[in-house]
Formats: sequence, structure tokens, C-alpha cells
Amino acid sequence: MDVALVTYSELPNLAEDDQLLRDALLRRGLSVQPAIWDDPQFDWSAPKLAVIRSTWDYHRRLDEFLAWARRAAQLTSLWNPLQAIEWNTHKTYLRDLEARGVPIVPTVWLEAGSQANLTYIVASRGWQRAVVKPAVSASAFGTVMVTPDNLAQGQTHLEQMLSAHDMMVQPYISSVNNYGERSLMLIGGELTHAVRRAPVLNAASDSKHKRVMPTIEEATLAEEIVRASSFSPLFARVDLVRDDEGQPQLMELELVEPSLFFIFAPEAAERMADAITERVNGRRSRM
Repeated sequence: MDVALVTYSELPNLAEDDQLLRDALLRRGLSVQPAIWDDPQFDWSAPKLAVIRSTWDYHRRLDEFLAWARRAAQLTSLWNPLQAIEWNTHKTYLRDLEARGVPIVPTVWLEAGSQANLTYIVASRGWQRAVVKPAVSASAFGTVMVTPDNLAQGQTHLEQMLSAHDMMVQPYISSVNNYGERSLMLIGGELTHAVRRAPVLNAASDSKHKRVMPTIEEATLAEEIVRASSFSPLFARVDLVRDDEGQPQLMELELVEPSLFFIFAPEAAERMADAITERVNGRRSRM
């Protein structure tokens, strides 16, 4: 087998985006198979490359997932690389990027087992609305928006989550309601396309994901962020928002299992298929 596209048990036949990638790989003459990351029967020495795509339960089983990634990396060529996965699965990677000059959304970091006063946190920073979320999270797991009207509920949620999880508190970035959160996709370090994502925490919003043209400022920042990670990933998604002054800030750098929104940009699936084919052929030439 040339390529395993790694997924999870709820998507055994891959997400729609990754079906486009699979088809593009097949057109290049590669053998491709979906592989569920925690399937005990799957032989990870069989594929030449294993490309993580939709392992969307990893945040609930992080220790198991990282143990799998370490085993798989010993048996096959894992992408993105193991070191990037270990770094990117905990959102404290944002602190590393901030130390390297990347503008991130302001964040209060709270360690599991600690105590915190949410009212004090938001008042001392002048935040009218805040977002409370785990430092290991995906698909808005454990994430709530806090306003002056629900601070008590937010405090209860924070206390419950802190019993077992490292947590983050950030201001709610109001521009996501109109300008939106912009996801910029990069394949091999090069920008391929961008998508405006509908706000997750605004139930009143009826907007949907749509392809957009990033500004030069956003494109440049996204490339700088990937370089600042110190990795050379096969794929990356850079999620940007704009603060009250209109300046772009990093919300997330996704190197593990992001949706790459190929349904909005099929040509990007072709680009990624080319990049994977080069890696497969490179490994073949060394065998």
C-alpha cells in the first residue's frame, strides 16, 4: 500500500474533503486505503505513508492517540511528523508562537487542578465577553461563551473542567460575527486557498462556510506562522481573526487533523496529492 489516509471510527470511509484527496491519489496510480487510527488489526508497516486526516476524537483520548502516533511513526512515514503532532495537540503551542513574535488572541492559561475566578479574569482585562475552552480540544469540545449574564454558569463550567483539564480564557472576538474567522490552507508551506468559517459560538448566525480571497496581509502572516512553527508540514491550516483594531491574530495553527475544505478548492486536493506522491516516490527511491 502506498498511502493510508488516517481517520476515526465514525468516518470509516473518510470525510467528503478527503474523498477528493483519495480520488486524486488514485488518479496518480497510488494505492490508497482509509485507516482508522485505533483499529488494532491494522498493520501500520503496510503503507509507505500515513497521512492523518480526520482523527476527530483524538482530544478525548489524547494519551492513546499520542501513543498510537509514536508507534505508527516507527513503522511508516507519518505526516504531519510526530514532533509536530506532539507539539500541536496541546494549545500551549500558541505560547511558543507568541514568544517567536506571532500575534495571538490574548489568553489566560490555567493548569488542571488550579482554581480561578472568572469574574476577576474578565473584569481585570476589560473583556465584555469571553470564551472558556480546554487546552486540548477540537470541534468546540468543552467551549462556552461567557457574558455578564451567565458568569455564574461560566464559573461552574470552568471549575468542572479544571478538575481534569488545562484551560484557556480568551476574549470573544466580535469580528467573527461579520468578517468571520479566516482559515488559510497551506500545502507544503504554500497557500492554496482560504475559507471564511461560520462562527461556532453564535447561535443567531445563519452564515455558512464559504471560500474567500485572503488579503496579502493574511497570506503573509499565515506563511510566517507556519515558518515560526519550526516544522515543514505537508499541510497546515492557519485560523486568523481580527481584533477590535482590525489587526489579524492567530486563533489556531492546525497541524494534526484539520478539515482542509477541499470541497471549496478541488485544485488544492490535487496539489496535496502531488506532494504526497513526491514523498511516496522519494521513499521508494530509498528502498
